[in-house]
Amino acid sequence: MTASPNTTGPEGHHIATSALTQNAPVFLEALARFGGNAMAKAKSVLRAVQMARMLSTLSKMSDAQLAMIGIQRSDIPQYAKTLMAED
Repeated sequence: MTASPNTTGPEGHHIATSALTQNAPVFLEALARFGGNAMAKAKSVLRAVQMARMLSTLSKMSDAQLAMIGIQRSDIPQYAKTLMAED
């Protein structure tokens, strides 16, 4: 591709490249924010899945098994929260 006076800036750089270079910090900041938000959302979803699995597993245990670990069926939600807090 040849550069024409219509597509080059004052220093002879292509206008699109010049604009990208000038806006790179803004673009990188937006990209980092998007990545951070996506990572936070993924962690939140993972924690919710882990909690659901823990509640399911504990709920499937018999009363005798629950007694062996020192909890009653009504204690399952709080026990699961306590276990998740230790992660």
